[in-house]
Amino acid sequence: MYLARQTKDGKTQYYIRESFLDGTRWKRRDLAALGQDPTRWIHYPAEKAYYIDETIEDALSANGIEPSQEELEEIFWPFLDPAVRSVIRRHSPRVSGKASKRVPFDDLAALQKGIHVFDKRRMHFLRHGATDLRKMSSRPLRAYNRMLQKSRDEIEHMFEGMETVLPAHERRVYVYFAFNLQRVFSSPLAGRYPEAMDPDTMDEAFLDEVCRLQDDGSLFPGREGRHGLDPALVRYVIMHFDNEFRAPHPEWDYVQDFMGRHRRHRKHMGRRPRLPLEEACRVLEITQEAFQRLSLRQLAQHYRRKALECHPDQGGSHEQFIRLTKAYKDLLARKVKG
Repeated sequence: MYLARQTKDGKTQYYIRESFLDGTRWKRRDLAALGQDPTRWIHYPAEKAYYIDETIEDALSANGIEPSQEELEEIFWPFLDPAVRSVIRRHSPRVSGKASKRVPFDDLAALQKGIHVFDKRRMHFLRHGATDLRKMSSRPLRAYNRMLQKSRDEIEHMFEGMETVLPAHERRVYVYFAFNLQRVFSSPLAGRYPEAMDPDTMDEAFLDEVCRLQDDGSLFPGREGRHGLDPALVRYVIMHFDNEFRAPHPEWDYVQDFMGRHRRHRKHMGRRPRLPLEEACRVLEITQEAFQRLSLRQLAQHYRRKALECHPDQGGSHEQFIRLTKAYKDLLARKVKG
């Protein structure tokens, strides 16, 4: 079982879900609807005690699930009163996840054969802070077992929860390595200094990879015939364009000068043509006068609202989302360069 969130029309609904095997594919199903406020299912008979409303247990039992107290606590943990959480931590420290069994190397490799490389890159960064993708592909890791026997929905909720602890300056770096953007740069510095790489080339590579993953049936099975960018990819588009790289490294001036000289040698290759200001504003549905008044934060907020309209539940389309993102990137560049 796991806690799931689904946002529509600006309102977030919570559910208890589980992953189940249907033939050869792991799918998900709703076990109980918690509504917009899961705290209403938690009762406090005493100052430091609580229990979950029996209605939830009845709903789970109707679906053939007999949850333990520990499983229910894991689901409702984010919504418990902080004072109660503190008492639980002191008297019975929580252990996240199950103990990992020692599995022989060959057996572990066989188990993890079907895990998507995009998932491996994300887990590799989030668990180890590692950016050397050669180590990721050279051997299986027990950390990858967290993605076994889970539906795509459960995997994405797991990653979304893990990503909340990323500080702002690491989010762009995380996306850079998760989407393997260093592959488009020939410089040996691409793996250490993503902030020194050409931003236009990086943005183009990112959008190309978003499009490729969107059409990857092994990553998002069952999406045939559906319109709009998958919500998981929407999350990364926002993360990529709304965050900056970490503060400049002490060697930044040297690296910037080095890369600048090499870029000048490649001028003949040309740059991606920028949309005219009038057209870019029209795509984001703002006037040129309004664009001039918007701050960087307000522009990003407006883009985020429009991006959510491209969600499949809102009737958006894949092509509309990509065009919206390119227009936002062009307007952002105009705003930054003045």
